[in-house]
Amino acid sequence: MLPDSISKRLGSKVKLSWRLVNLMKLDNGGGYSLTYETPEGLVSLQSRSVVMTVPSHVASSLLRPLSADAAGALSKFYYPPVAAVSISYAKEAIRTECLIDGELKGFGQLHPRSQGVETLGTIYSSSLFHGRAPPGRILLLNYIGGSTNTGILSKNESELVEAVDRDLRKMLINPNAKDPLVLGVRVWPQAIPQFLVGHLDILDAAKNALSNSGFQGLFLGGNYVSGVALGRCVEGAYEVASDVNDFLSKSLFK
Repeated sequence: MLPDSISKRLGSKVKLSWRLVNLMKLDNGGGYSLTYETPEGLVSLQSRSVVMTVPSHVASSLLRPLSADAAGALSKFYYPPVAAVSISYAKEAIRTECLIDGELKGFGQLHPRSQGVETLGTIYSSSLFHGRAPPGRILLLNYIGGSTNTGILSKNESELVEAVDRDLRKMLINPNAKDPLVLGVRVWPQAIPQFLVGHLDILDAAKNALSNSGFQGLFLGGNYVSGVALGRCVEGAYEVASDVNDFLSKSLFK
């Protein structure tokens, strides 16, 4: 798995449960000072460059003492709420017409609002990954919410499961099937950045504000910069890494 491979390669370089609480530019122009809250207490370190891949609203709070203009721009991006609902059904609960050679195959399905459902999409987790469900059962990961359904924030876990189950019975699950087993419900109040009209202009304004204020070596990254798809996040990470490499190469020979 990709996370395991990354973890193995990076080893102890990855610090867990470290929360950045302060970021300052060094007076001598040699980079930045960062202070973290860690399980062992406050830890400060210095770095020639900093890459911020936190959500834009988090970056906005951290950067406000350094650049009000950059912070103001980063605060404008919209992140609607989304809930992830993982539930399991008996295999016989799947409608016959949805099976291929007796199996639920494929990646999953997206649900347009014209279907009259709340659920945004469903991933066939047990079809994609071996061992996600025991024999005779299927595991489905469902997403509900989004910019047209922010009301999910007022629902409890049972109500979210009920909404997803009701939708699935309209298209994938037999209406008379037994209730699903609930494996997990997670709500993100600010989930996925929306690339609305003017998004790239706002992003450029944030980057220019940092550059014009002398914050070279401070890079913005993450899904609000590159795009929300996993592939674009990976490509965006390579792009930022290249920018950091170019910056450090030039600064070392000044």
